[in-house]
Amino acid sequence: MKTKKLWMILLAFLLMGGTVSAQLRFGIRGEVGINKPSFTKDVYSVENMNDFKVGPTLEFMLPVVDFGIEGSVLYSNEKMNIKTANDQGIKTVAEDISNHSIDVPVNLKYKIGLISPVKIFLAAGPYANFWLAGDDFKSEVFMDKVEAKKFQAGVNLGAGLEVINHVAVGFNYRMKLTDDYSVYEPAFEDIFNQKDGFWSISATLFF
Repeated sequence: MKTKKLWMILLAFLLMGGTVSAQLRFGIRGEVGINKPSFTKDVYSVENMNDFKVGPTLEFMLPVVDFGIEGSVLYSNEKMNIKTANDQGIKTVAEDISNHSIDVPVNLKYKIGLISPVKIFLAAGPYANFWLAGDDFKSEVFMDKVEAKKFQAGVNLGAGLEVINHVAVGFNYRMKLTDDYSVYEPAFEDIFNQKDGFWSISATLFF
């Protein structure tokens, strides 16, 4: 009798483990910026070009309630143009900068069943960005006065649709909580550390 109970308990744990593991999914995520925040001050203007991100993602959803967490490790490439204006107001590109980093967003996620097999998802959480490498400033105006920070952080908000339990497509809004650059010239502070939000489109393929 005790042996039978032991087997029943073991079977229950195996079933629970199967249920939990079914909620843990691995995928590949890609993200592309769709707006280009810019800032102009005096004769200088900075235009952030569309960036892209790609990398693995892991999702864990609690059974039944459709609430869970998703974390990603993404390679990020961000570009910006720095322009100067002459006396006639004609702008020319003074710097073309590309930065490479690792982006780590961690979001709480909630799903709402819509029409099978389509679900709506909502996501929100912090992100951390770790700088890897980037172009040096070539102009003497910015050289030794502006330097990319090695760490950035902020908050993500997102929403979208998940189809056939394998493909998720959504919109994301990112708010910065830290500066992008260490600026040693007060006149450049506003143009390099603007806090305008970034919009992007993301697509994830789950396996």
